[in-house]
Amino acid sequence: MPYCSRCGVEVDDGAAECPLCEAPIQRLDAPAAPPGDGPYPQHIIDPQDTYRLSRAERRRIAVEILSLIAILGSGALLLMDLLSSADLGWSRYAVASIIFGWTAACLPIALHGRPKAAVAAVGAASVAFLVVLDAMDGAIGWSLSLGAPIALTSFAAVLATATCIATRRVKGLNLLGIGAIGLAAYLVALESLLRIGILGLERFGEARPYWSLVAALALVPVAVFLFYLHGRVARGADLRKIFRL
Repeated sequence: MPYCSRCGVEVDDGAAECPLCEAPIQRLDAPAAPPGDGPYPQHIIDPQDTYRLSRAERRRIAVEILSLIAILGSGALLLMDLLSSADLGWSRYAVASIIFGWTAACLPIALHGRPKAAVAAVGAASVAFLVVLDAMDGAIGWSLSLGAPIALTSFAAVLATATCIATRRVKGLNLLGIGAIGLAAYLVALESLLRIGILGLERFGEARPYWSLVAALALVPVAVFLFYLHGRVARGADLRKIFRL
């Protein structure tokens, strides 16, 4: 027979409460109450977390804050330039830089979950920023011959290296090797672009890449060695035994 948990009196099997103190009888064999029927909530509610913002709402608020900072900063710079010289001079470059910084910060937020599209968008914004800076001087020159090609090459190298790393099923020392190969290719492309911009296409053959080839010849053996170590580790080899550590 069950007992009252408050006063210890023995009660009948079918009694719902104690006849002496009227306390409810707790039965161990009683079926558990379904979720949601109890007096307590299923989820803990933090009283300080009143808003419970979702990730999309947080991203939208971040864009709003960045936009407000960019507007206030640009307005302050333009006003200072107008008050000091009664004309827009240096403030144009500063405002263009702020707009580019706002674009580069907001595009990854807006394109959340699509890293390739975010990198491509930031690359296009970088080229546009260089062209705008060049056009402020009165004519478009270096931005098309040097600025845009270097910016596009940089973003293409980063995107290609990141894609190659992301597609590796087994990650380890091979990631460093991929990075070394990507850096070597980027340096060769960078020096080629610099020489084309300085000498022109018709005289490119007169000055072949030099320092980038030296750097590439130093990076490629390092990458091969890292790939070798990665293959040995993937087959179960212990680096401590290989190097007698």
